[in-house]
Amino acid sequence: MRLRAAGFSLIEVLVAMFVVAMGILALAGLLQASTRYSKMSELRSTATLLANDIADRIRANPIGGELGVGGYDLIGQGFPGPLVPARAPCTSDTPCNPGDLARVDLADWTARVRATLPKGSTWVQFHAGHPPAPDSVDVWVGWADPLTLAPGISTDRSGTECPASWKAAEPSVRCVYLQVAL
Repeated sequence: MRLRAAGFSLIEVLVAMFVVAMGILALAGLLQASTRYSKMSELRSTATLLANDIADRIRANPIGGELGVGGYDLIGQGFPGPLVPARAPCTSDTPCNPGDLARVDLADWTARVRATLPKGSTWVQFHAGHPPAPDSVDVWVGWADPLTLAPGISTDRSGTECPASWKAAEPSVRCVYLQVAL
């Protein structure tokens, strides 16, 4: 009587190693995608907080918003936005009027946007309301998506959420849009 050897053949071991290796590679890809999407979520959350910050500043100084071009308007900016706008020369001896306070708010806020977002850019546009509709301000906060800045990767996923001039200048631009009623 002849006994058969029991155990795994070399082919079976190689197939099992291949299956395990594919599983590990799939998990590595999942981890990379998870990291990428968490970074996108972090940037979007930061931009939303910044948009809400300027909205609160505008609501606190509605007269500054009503001044139009001299107030909270910051339009026609390319992407990435220009340098931080000049601050109004307000001191304790010469307090700010509503227009000056709007300039101080825009300078501080724009500096925060540029410091916290990659290629952070801003666009603020006042719209006079026709009664009974209130006045409103459109706020866009934009940034360059670091995931699409790598060479050879360029996807336009900005849709209609960004100003057209920004999308034309930078395909990787991402935006948060907020309309503030005064």
